[in-house]
Amino acid sequence: MSPEARTRHPYYMYDAMQGQPDAFARMVQLHDGALEALAARIASATRVFLVGTGTSHHAALVGEHMLRAYGGDVAVHAYPAFDFALYGPPLGARDWVIGISHRGNKNYTVQSLARARAAGCSTALVTGEGNPDGRAEADAVFHTVPQERSSTHTISYIAAIAVLATLAGHLGHRRTGARLLPKRVLSDEVPAALREALTREADAASWARTHVGRRRIWLTGGGPSAVTAPEIALKIKEAAYLGAEGMPIETFMHGPFQCTEPEDLFVLIAPAGAAQGRVAEIGGMAGEIGGVVCRPAGSGAVHRTDLSCAAPALRVPPRARSRDEPRRVSPRRSTVRQGARSDPAVGAGWGVR
Repeated sequence: MSPEARTRHPYYMYDAMQGQPDAFARMVQLHDGALEALAARIASATRVFLVGTGTSHHAALVGEHMLRAYGGDVAVHAYPAFDFALYGPPLGARDWVIGISHRGNKNYTVQSLARARAAGCSTALVTGEGNPDGRAEADAVFHTVPQERSSTHTISYIAAIAVLATLAGHLGHRRTGARLLPKRVLSDEVPAALREALTREADAASWARTHVGRRRIWLTGGGPSAVTAPEIALKIKEAAYLGAEGMPIETFMHGPFQCTEPEDLFVLIAPAGAAQGRVAEIGGMAGEIGGVVCRPAGSGAVHRTDLSCAAPALRVPPRARSRDEPRRVSPRRSTVRQGARSDPAVGAGWGVR
């Protein structure tokens, strides 16, 4: 095993999580001027497409909420990079395509941007520091944080959202003349909410130890929290190998809930907003079958009622759970997981570095 490997807490993933508040604030300050200039170019766009894979696709979905809420009614659409590259809509010269990829060389994100450039679109890329082989080409590139030592990406997700949120604020100002998203929300309030969430580590760790034996973990929410739910589930899967499913509230209610059992844990992401009442209904349904329900506290850093800005903060305490959960790995691991555990270069993503 590499001399740099970490075989016990604190893992590199933990360090990355602790760095999220400062990273968010730093991205807002670092790229403010360049994003204001980009907003001036995007303001007259016919459509804006955000594409990414995995966690980067989740960042694209949060960005979609941000741009829709604060971008001055810009037409914005988030796509998985695979779908956009192979099945995406016809493109025109007045469209913009923004790729999100921490390493910058994800196959279908590269293909998506190449497809856009071939159609005459303008492009941008939100990516991590460094210059790996095969990095996508774009008209504008925004570097966020150094490459993560853990492939369970955390700080890069928050950094990408900071870039997209800053773009949304400037775009809304450019298109409407009003500050739909006040600068202080991004520079001060969201980082403060992230710091507050990180103070709940002890509670999250206790909760993880109490419920690690649950058969399955279900996470659900509405609006921006419908993005938070699958992203938390992805982190639990990557870092703890546990069965976790995250999905929008209406999807959960119409079919998947029939697969639940009393041994399951239900995490309801329901801060103040339009979806809160509907999400709360799951709590009653889960109680009727004997399941355990957890309702993470909401964030105070919320502007208006759409909760786009709350999504990063709401994600921190449950994510701490994945880092603390003991690993319960079946002897019949896939070859991918065997490789992740034996190869330090890959194993970073599985909490062993």
